[in-house]
Amino acid sequence: MRTYGDPANPPILFLHGIRLGGGIFEPHARALAAEFFVVTPDLPGHGALENLRFDAPTIDAFFTYIADDVVRRPPVIVGYSLGGYIAMRYAADRPSHSSGLVLTGCTTDIVGYRRALYNAAVRMSAPIPQPLFQRALSAFFHLTLPREIAGVVIPFRFNHDVFEQSLQLVGDVRYGELLRAYAKPVLIVNGRWDLLFRRDEAAYARAARARVAVIPGADHVAPLRAPDTFCELVATFARKVFSQEFPSREGDSSAWQSSPGA
Repeated sequence: MRTYGDPANPPILFLHGIRLGGGIFEPHARALAAEFFVVTPDLPGHGALENLRFDAPTIDAFFTYIADDVVRRPPVIVGYSLGGYIAMRYAADRPSHSSGLVLTGCTTDIVGYRRALYNAAVRMSAPIPQPLFQRALSAFFHLTLPREIAGVVIPFRFNHDVFEQSLQLVGDVRYGELLRAYAKPVLIVNGRWDLLFRRDEAAYARAARARVAVIPGADHVAPLRAPDTFCELVATFARKVFSQEFPSREGDSSAWQSSPGA
């Protein structure tokens, strides 16, 4: 569990995507640590917690530990990709345990044909030995990502068990609809070319009465391609949340219409 900054400062919790770890957010955490208390854990089934199951009871226990033993007040939760779905699930189940959400690379519902494609990918990857699959992923990242970003993501180990277990949590759930009952501020930040995970962006924004920021020239790895822009969006949002500048969504929904910026 990595933490940065003074624990007395307003907390921000970063949740990474599948096959990654909290370490991808070290530059972001260091940039924000002068103003916020930043927590960048590995999710269950990943990194230091790779021996844990990626299932609902384990994730609930993970969040309980963070809420009870790490942060002093409800954090702004920044959820990236799979971490975003977990953030939405947790925020919907325990809205008093977060102060707001920043969602990136996770505004599409894995339902219908999308779930079928996800399930097919899980089945097809199952027979492939994990070292071979890891090498194939490494080659793919070398081809598709800038060298410095590939160097960040490649060292993390692929865990097929997590791949399979994640489908049980994100599949067949309309996460956008869960946000309707979440009365805290929500910011959606996506890369312009993250076409797969922006499919339901507008619906999510309407449901959550969220603000939307789109990072030009970025894709699904927008937080890594544009860390300075991403950090500034998170910091601006968190400042407003913790200063109570945002109105309650229950009290003034007009202030929560979607907008192109933060």
